[in-house]
Amino acid sequence: MKRNFLILIGLIITGLLYVSGQNPAPWFTAKEVANKVWVISDHGSDNIYLVEGDDTAMLIDNGLGAADLRSYVKTLTKKPVIVVITHGHPDHAGSNYQFEKVYIHPADAEAAKAMNRPERRAASSKTMQGGDAPSENELYKAEPLDTKLIAVSDGHVFDLGGRRMQVMETPGHTPGGICLLDIRNKILFTGDNNNTLVWLFLENCTPLHKCLETLEKQQSRIAEFNTLMPGHGAPMSSDFINDQIACVKAILAGTCEAKEYKSFAGNSKICAFGQASVAFNPDNL
Repeated sequence: MKRNFLILIGLIITGLLYVSGQNPAPWFTAKEVANKVWVISDHGSDNIYLVEGDDTAMLIDNGLGAADLRSYVKTLTKKPVIVVITHGHPDHAGSNYQFEKVYIHPADAEAAKAMNRPERRAASSKTMQGGDAPSENELYKAEPLDTKLIAVSDGHVFDLGGRRMQVMETPGHTPGGICLLDIRNKILFTGDNNNTLVWLFLENCTPLHKCLETLEKQQSRIAEFNTLMPGHGAPMSSDFINDQIACVKAILAGTCEAKEYKSFAGNSKICAFGQASVAFNPDNL
């Protein structure tokens, strides 16, 4: 539990410690990357997605929680917003406290709760004092909400009006990881499951062979989506999943050329295939 706590702190620090400046850039910036789909940059740390239907919008992940995301989203859409979290890490669930209801897989609910306790937000604020921080007018000034976490599971469909978003369970990076499939537009929002570098060495990651099952499940449904919208980095073609599968299979077979990988969250091994890299724990295969 203590190691998990340190990892979560490290994730926040990584997201917040950017080069300081007298006139920092706006904390949030947004770009439309598909029809009625905006990617919100959380000061370069992670991707937050806003997907708009005819009646309702969906916010997929909510970032570090350093600035007032709730108000920023209102500058992009006037429609009511459903908030869905792909997994419970602090760079994806850090702004839960700004929203009344957040949908999340129950296996990641405790991790998300841990990062939204008052003492964790206080620690985050202290971290920001040593690095780049939101400007005064970007800070969240309302009282933190007593956020209700609502469980979602595989196959659940959110109807936004002319746009249906389906939950796909994708355990691996975390036990309760999910992706969101924009059914009509063939877009898969993947959290940290399909980044060009995926961390599969953290203490609560599932064993690597289980991660392979998740990737093969996605591959079996690849006709349903053309584009991946990852939690970090630019959109990618769906066939990127094939590189990930080849990479994980090579690790499991012992045929990849594993190298040392060091990070603030711990050390591990890393292998690459094509565009995909996987950092893994040799004792959790």
